[in-house]
Amino acid sequence: MAEPLAVPELIYGTAFKFDKTTRLVEQALKAGFRGIDTAGNKNAYSESLVGKGIAAAIASGDVSRDELYIQTKFTPFKEGRDVSIYPYDTTASIPEQIEQSVAASLRNLQTEYIDCLVLHSPYPNIEDTLTAWRAMETLVPSRVASLGLSNIGADSLRTVYESASIKPRLVQNRLTQDTIDKPTPNFPTNLPYPKVPFDRDVREYCHAQDILYMPWGLLWGNPSLLDNPDIFEKMGGQLEVSKQVACFACFLRLKRCKTRILCGTSKEERMPETLDGLKKINGFLSESEENKAIFQEWVDRVERILDQADE
Repeated sequence: MAEPLAVPELIYGTAFKFDKTTRLVEQALKAGFRGIDTAGNKNAYSESLVGKGIAAAIASGDVSRDELYIQTKFTPFKEGRDVSIYPYDTTASIPEQIEQSVAASLRNLQTEYIDCLVLHSPYPNIEDTLTAWRAMETLVPSRVASLGLSNIGADSLRTVYESASIKPRLVQNRLTQDTIDKPTPNFPTNLPYPKVPFDRDVREYCHAQDILYMPWGLLWGNPSLLDNPDIFEKMGGQLEVSKQVACFACFLRLKRCKTRILCGTSKEERMPETLDGLKKINGFLSESEENKAIFQEWVDRVERILDQADE
């Protein structure tokens, strides 16, 4: 396998697309997305339909496999869950489950390798988490190019990192101001809440170890930021892009955490709009040092909010 492909700044998220998955994936790749995020977990993802969308885009010449970054996840079994949502024998050992899950993902995605295999969540027992990680390491580089973690706290992340022979390339976590102790009203109670606002401790560790941070739920999970008329709405208005695009561009340039963005829009018109908006901001930044300074003021303001949020 060649050197791991660079992780694109913007990755198309396929969760909860269900029967629309194939068309949306194909349209995302046609619009210019070059990264796809999925999982073998059938509760939230339709991995085989993702594979059909990728195959259609490749067949039509919109993208080649060599320029496409694909990440999928191994989802640990949880007692009491419907076993049919897992692409493996839930009575098998953890290494066997991972082997079966990856084999299913390769078939579903119609590919010979996965760019990044992500552990969807840690196990309640850290030893089981380390067992899973070691099993994932055996797949690199034959079938998997790199490894990642998701929905993980700072302590577990540190333990995995310090124990790993192959270090995590990325962490995909929910980034919101709400926490375990202060959940947002009217939000689902089963969401993986961070321990501290905006997942600050995890982001700090990622920064220290040069791990990419990939927030999920960035838009819908942060109404206090997104709907604040003095932050992204004002910024987007000045740059003539949507507040969502302004948010993405800002997070991509955080100084204290190297970030990649998950965009899971189900509106096809938003796909080129998002990509074109980011290009427009890049153009604005390339015009002058003054423009860079103006934009950096916005980034610094957001970073202060993220770093100084009360517990």
